[in-house]
Amino acid sequence: MLTRGEIRLRVITMTTGVTVLGSALLFACNQAQFGGKDVNAKGTAPRKQGAGLGDRSGGDNFPGVDANAYGTPATQDVKKPGWAEGQPLKSLIDSLFAGGGNPTLGGGALGGTIGTSSDGGSNSGGNENGHSGPTSNGSLFSDSSGVLWLPCADQPPGQTPFKSEFFAKEGSKVRVAGELCPQAKVTGDFTVLFVIDHSGSMEGSPNEGPNDKTSGGSCGRLRSAQALADKFKAMTEATVKAGVVNFSSSARTAAAVAPIAQLPLTSEVFCGSDFLGATNYQAAFSEASQVLVKIPGKKLVYFISDGSPTVGGLDPRGAGLKAAEVLRQIPDVTLFALFVGYNGGNANNPQGYLEQITGDPKLVRVTANAQELVQAAATLAQPTIDIKKDDMVAELTTPTGTVKVAIDKLEASTTTLNRFYWATEPFELSGEAGKPSINSLSVEAKTSVGTTVGSTSEISYNVTAP
Repeated sequence: MLTRGEIRLRVITMTTGVTVLGSALLFACNQAQFGGKDVNAKGTAPRKQGAGLGDRSGGDNFPGVDANAYGTPATQDVKKPGWAEGQPLKSLIDSLFAGGGNPTLGGGALGGTIGTSSDGGSNSGGNENGHSGPTSNGSLFSDSSGVLWLPCADQPPGQTPFKSEFFAKEGSKVRVAGELCPQAKVTGDFTVLFVIDHSGSMEGSPNEGPNDKTSGGSCGRLRSAQALADKFKAMTEATVKAGVVNFSSSARTAAAVAPIAQLPLTSEVFCGSDFLGATNYQAAFSEASQVLVKIPGKKLVYFISDGSPTVGGLDPRGAGLKAAEVLRQIPDVTLFALFVGYNGGNANNPQGYLEQITGDPKLVRVTANAQELVQAAATLAQPTIDIKKDDMVAELTTPTGTVKVAIDKLEASTTTLNRFYWATEPFELSGEAGKPSINSLSVEAKTSVGTTVGSTSEISYNVTAP
């Protein structure tokens, strides 16, 4: 009986200047149980009818669903590979494909539920990039006898695919779901521009703020810039320059673009607020455009604010949106938006409006305080990579041949950059009674930077009596 498995993320590097790094995970499962079967025990002990399947009971209601099916190793940890059994893993996996909501991993916030906000804009399940919406019935578990979960991890790539076993009657269907986490290795010329809000509410104004008050000669805006700068300085294969634009009622270049080692990481540049300063997105983005329009190479803009625009023409919000669109039209510009000071209550959630500002939900972070702001910023020090559903392929190799398996769902995380969740359609494993049959599933996806990332799993299928 298998007591150890490996998941391997296979990587093919193309000559694009960006390398997608593979990852792998070793999972010891010598004590794992699934459906009442101990993987150390001899023989098989089918579970009770419908055990661990909620309201699902097989039969005519769910053709092809075997309520007595089970696999090893089992897990309830979304960070580990294995067959999903019981809570909380089922709910966590389902939440990945339910309107953009993401689970919490390891005690740290991976995300929340994104929907139509009260501040304009929305993020529905489907989009033009080919990422599909939630399941029609809200669960991956109602039409398959099991779901094998294959997460990303940080260990070096393994030499074999993740191995597991599955026990079910002939004709039963399974799904395989998992994560793809391509990471960009930055090369070439990069320009980083910080666009920093200095409106009065940052330090505290009548009936508003403070949302990022200076304390001990520092603030969240400064610590966020330090975290990002440290990561870019460590990218030794890239030539990185940086500059700063400050804004409130108007905007100004506080630090001209220069080598990032010369970036003035001081409270005078990044902290504080202008006396009676309002919030003018139009001025901020227009100044940023003037700074970047003639600079070659990739350009990453980090916009940090604590409020929606209050000045800038007759329609400050509309003017800010138009100015952001002009900025994004400059070649090779990626615009990130970080918001600090949203605590819910009666305040409008700025998420929807900021998604319009950036043009991409993945590039927005809404935080409550300076500490959350710094944590969010630290995750954004890399160019974005996209994967489209149409660029994913899956193949199942069985004792009788190789067949295509359709990718049912692909969702980009709305809170973690360059992380994608995928699931196959339900498919049948191939085997014959009396001996285990190896079924190997290979999933590959071409990324927007021309690289290919994928994962493989090897399922030992044991056909049980009808």
